[in-house]
Amino acid sequence: MHSDHDNKRPGHRRIGALLLIRNPDGAVLLVKPSYRKHWQLVGGGVRPGELVPHAALREAAEETGLADVGVGDLLAVDHIAANPKSGAAEGFNFILDGGVLASDAPITLPDPAPGEEEPELTDWKFVPPNELGDYCNPVQHRRICAALAVLDDPSQRAYLAEGQPVTPYSKPRA
Repeated sequence: MHSDHDNKRPGHRRIGALLLIRNPDGAVLLVKPSYRKHWQLVGGGVRPGELVPHAALREAAEETGLADVGVGDLLAVDHIAANPKSGAAEGFNFILDGGVLASDAPITLPDPAPGEEEPELTDWKFVPPNELGDYCNPVQHRRICAALAVLDDPSQRAYLAEGQPVTPYSKPRA
């Protein structure tokens, strides 16, 4: 038995389920949160007891109104360090293939939650891969590029740390 970990009281970690949805031209669907400067993939937090693909489907329906988005292969897992500044716990984002969606699909952003003045998301857009850096923060940009690379070559499945590839030979970060 390892004394450095207690399975009955594990540490707190966030789990995110993100979908890489593209249009027929290969542009990536991004949404613009009202609470962040940068755009991001469709998706969000996995609830306790919820499977990652189910969370991805739920988030897609909540964020875009699309109830029939598919969830395909796991493309990448991205480890995100804790952020003491924001109070966010360490976590993992699972990036799943959301397939190809018609460019004219009826996307409907959510209304503000009860008691909120502003909706969670303010806009959406299909962004060509060569323009992702203009919309996303660097971590999100690297994460999406890694997932797109897996679509081109499935042998490139990615384990990432804040969007950077991690290999079996990488030293753990201190």
